[in-house]
Amino acid sequence: MNKKIALSNKAIALGIVVSAFGFFVDLYDIMALAAIGEKSLLDVGVMPDTIKTELNYLQSMQMFGMLIGGFLWGIIGDKYGRLKVLFGSIMLYSGFTLFNAFVSNSHQYAACRFLAGLGLAGELGAGITLVSEQMSKERRGLGPAVIAGFGVLGAIAAVFIGKIFDWKTVYIIGGLLGFTLLILRIGVVESGLFTLALQSKAPRGNFMIILNNKKHFKKFVCILLAGIPAWFVNGVMMQFSNYIAESMGMQPLPDKAIVITCFFIALCVGDIMGGVLSQWLKSRKKSIYIFLYLHLLMLVLFFTFSKLSIEIYYACFAGLGFTVGFIIQLFTLAAENFGTNIRNLVTTSGLNLVRAWVIPFGALFTWLTGDLDVIDWQAAAGIAFTVCILAIIAVSSLAESFSNDLSFESE
Repeated sequence: MNKKIALSNKAIALGIVVSAFGFFVDLYDIMALAAIGEKSLLDVGVMPDTIKTELNYLQSMQMFGMLIGGFLWGIIGDKYGRLKVLFGSIMLYSGFTLFNAFVSNSHQYAACRFLAGLGLAGELGAGITLVSEQMSKERRGLGPAVIAGFGVLGAIAAVFIGKIFDWKTVYIIGGLLGFTLLILRIGVVESGLFTLALQSKAPRGNFMIILNNKKHFKKFVCILLAGIPAWFVNGVMMQFSNYIAESMGMQPLPDKAIVITCFFIALCVGDIMGGVLSQWLKSRKKSIYIFLYLHLLMLVLFFTFSKLSIEIYYACFAGLGFTVGFIIQLFTLAAENFGTNIRNLVTTSGLNLVRAWVIPFGALFTWLTGDLDVIDWQAAAGIAFTVCILAIIAVSSLAESFSNDLSFESE
């Protein structure tokens, strides 16, 4: 694969813009559950004393759908094209987000979250893959950073809409946003590298390429381990932020909507700064290291000082949000480390496997705080520090990818 298909700047810009809006809708849908989960569960008949358990169950079902979808859309993207994923995934999750507004019990709710999660799995991974393959290596880190930076605003939109409207309207708006985005995607151009890869006889979208090659498998596992801190904070600490604050003795409790807003505004800045920093340092790894060490520092500040006031609590959550901005550079690095024939599979399945860490770590958190009676903030601290140190070790085993030419295939 020594040829390239040149794209106009307009075509590249359109790919970035549409992928950014796609991630906006994607994250709106994911975070809608965190924003309106409690009141929607009460409305469908869940008893107040089981809300915490039911919330964890719904989130796990959503993430389990994303876990399966990560492999499904990853294979489709490498076999049939990145655009097939961008169209198919949004149709699936928009439909079931819309249906979610009309559920009448927790079982229907869980089914909709699972099927919406199945669709949500394809969005960001395909966007990162498409944009990374369309851009030059000199500017490649900026495209995914813009996608993520704008996309995380979808979570803030979910919070504000959840404050203004009832929970059913939140899901209706999410579904309609997704179907509207389909119109914008009509003009997006397929990746030139994928088009060239169709001429090759190399197997595409085959996960056995990773499993049968020790070097590929090690890189893939390290990427998964390095991503844990982002989704532990996002999926567990934020979801149970009121329980953590209460266990610290805070009264009154922080407003969960403000916690989510502070986190995602800071994450928006962190995503963009991570991309800029990696371009300035000409290194994905150095940028990721800096953010992980800052994250370690923010964990110390959060578990030491956030209980002093609600304002400090919000500021510390914002600090945690900024420092997990490394995640988009981690998956840019993932896209750059694997060939065109499995690049979308690695990026999409890897991203959703990282998201799916919420399932075991959410269960671990609820087990520690429930069955073992560990204080909520102590359980969160023990897990958060452990996974951050593990992530730093994992990144040390990954190869630098900043200057990699992406026109290659993985053997």
